[in-house]
Amino acid sequence: MVEIVRIGLCLLAAHIAAGAAFAVLFHRRGAAAIDPATQRTGWGFRLVITPGIIALWPLLALRWQRAASGRTFLGEPDAPVAPPRLRAVHGLAWKALAVLIPLVLAAALGWRPRDPEGGPLPAGLSASPWATGSRRAETVHPTTPKDGPRPD
Repeated sequence: MVEIVRIGLCLLAAHIAAGAAFAVLFHRRGAAAIDPATQRTGWGFRLVITPGIIALWPLLALRWQRAASGRTFLGEPDAPVAPPRLRAVHGLAWKALAVLIPLVLAAALGWRPRDPEGGPLPAGLSASPWATGSRRAETVHPTTPKDGPRPD
């Protein structure tokens, strides 16, 4: 489990690093190739779109490559994407999300840490009252009996 998270974080870091390098190049040449209106924009606009460029750099690289070769990606301003094609793409995205979101949620719930029968949890984690099935967590001190201190 920890190894899966570590690999996922390394992949995310690599994606962000590649996106940051791509953003520098994209601001210099690519934005104007995709949309000529961005040639006269200031640094404020470029700063605002930078997180999106970093996150979506594979899509923007494909769009930049198609614009450089003279092909269009999703249509021209005078001839946008046909509504049936756009609806088909959106339908596919909804179906993918309908499958992926429950899978991710189930994986997250299945991989959460649990209190193993009185054993210690990893450092920094505490057992929730829902992990054991009871809604009320009881704290029992090892020196005090469960019924409370006995009067002598």
